[in-house]
Amino acid sequence: MPELPEVEAARGLVELGCKGKRVLRAVVADDEKVINGCTPDELRKALEGRTLLRAHRKGKYMWLELDNGPSGPWVMLHFGMTGGIVVKGVGVTKYKRAHLESNPDTWPPRFTKLELELAGGGQLAYVDSRRFGRIKLLHGPDPLACEPLCRLGWDVLLQLPPTAAEFAQVVRSRVARAPALRIKALLLDQEFCSGIGNWVADEVLYQSRIHPEQTAASMDDSALAALHAAIREVVGLAVRMEADSDRFPKEWLFHYRWTNKKASKDASGRAISFVTVGSRTSAFVPALQKLKGSGAARAKKAAGGKEGVDAEEEAEQEEQEEQQSGATAKRKRTTKKAVKQPQKEDDDGDDQELRADSDKDDGGGDVDGDEEEEEKEAKPAAKRRKTGAGTAAAAAAKTAKGKSAAAAKPAPAAKPARGKAATGAASKDSGKATAPAKTTRGAGRQAVKPEALQGSDEEATEGVKGKKSKAAAKPKPAGSQRATRAGPEPATAKVKAPAEKAGGRAAGGRKAAAAAAPVQRRGRAKK
Repeated sequence: MPELPEVEAARGLVELGCKGKRVLRAVVADDEKVINGCTPDELRKALEGRTLLRAHRKGKYMWLELDNGPSGPWVMLHFGMTGGIVVKGVGVTKYKRAHLESNPDTWPPRFTKLELELAGGGQLAYVDSRRFGRIKLLHGPDPLACEPLCRLGWDVLLQLPPTAAEFAQVVRSRVARAPALRIKALLLDQEFCSGIGNWVADEVLYQSRIHPEQTAASMDDSALAALHAAIREVVGLAVRMEADSDRFPKEWLFHYRWTNKKASKDASGRAISFVTVGSRTSAFVPALQKLKGSGAARAKKAAGGKEGVDAEEEAEQEEQEEQQSGATAKRKRTTKKAVKQPQKEDDDGDDQELRADSDKDDGGGDVDGDEEEEEKEAKPAAKRRKTGAGTAAAAAAKTAKGKSAAAAKPAPAAKPARGKAATGAASKDSGKATAPAKTTRGAGRQAVKPEALQGSDEEATEGVKGKKSKAAAKPKPAGSQRATRAGPEPATAKVKAPAEKAGGRAAGGRKAAAAAAPVQRRGRAKK
């Protein structure tokens, strides 16, 4: 996508072919996504009849200064991914993957969003094939005080700290509150420094031999000095070459990185790898750009540790261990990210993905390259809270439902005990004395607890204490609730009482009686 060198080349092209010329007619496309924050009629009225005095730039943004007074409005242009400037008879901004197939002599160019007809026969066009660019009116005496220009950091071409020491101080003051921030992500942060995009960041890191995943806080003075020199060299040379990639040095990584993440090699035959940093694909050469530790090994050596070869070997071993741990953490981060959401597109994604995304409105006013990480983390958290609340509510409803069902279920009716009188009478003559079953009542159900006593009458009498045994041995009068329907049994009849209760149900019921030995009946009880 257009970065500082490409936008600076466009600014120079505008001043070369249009500076000092009056705008006779402005043709504005009816595209609400590209024409942002104003209507096509408002933009046309702000341009027609005005003289173009100068073209300004900061970072990746450019704006036109007109003779409409100190309060503007100012026409701001942002190229997005495929935007650019074409001046008829003069030229077109040239840069890699610009998608400006139009011939400057064929007018109007394809994908024109703004066309200016100038006095003296000059013509200028702003083109954008995929509609990621923006055209906006800025109001006020100072355009740099307006959104989004007010949020840009220092320009890497015009405002780069002059010395390596000052640059190191600026970097460390920024990463003091974010020690885990990686250097590639820092360079892409337009609020820190404006103008560096994906390919420029990869090139300066390649030239300075710094791994893109290296944390900025762990870089020493020599690494920051090398980075400072690489920014000055790469950006300055690209601007002098007017962003024409054919004129870039052949040893630059730029010429070998555009492989859509496929394996390739640099000018010296070293393998090029790819890693995602700051939601962007980063190309680097592992043989040159090694991920180093935080400097703990070097600090230990300087503090009086081992000297000579032993110290160097120890430092290298510690660095290798830190690299392995960093690689493991990286794999975990990559897997977690792949599960949560698909990877966002970068500047070397497929054409189909870019066309699909071009129909989405990204707001237009944001500083490009920023990613809303807090919003991503908030959505899964909100989803978890919502899921937890739903689960708790479902559990509570299930519990209440179970309680109501239990309360509504009627308790089974108690069954009358049978054969107690007959059992008590038969126990006198038989050789086996059977104690009556104890009854307990509760919740509408009668549970019977039999106690079988083997032996003679005297042993049975000794085993049963107090009034309970006497009352149990005493036959119930006829007609009572406990009296059995059958008549009195002969004394010679043997009765086998159930030895134990089964499954918590009352012994002596129909099931227990069926299982026990049958009792001979010689008659019916008299009514």
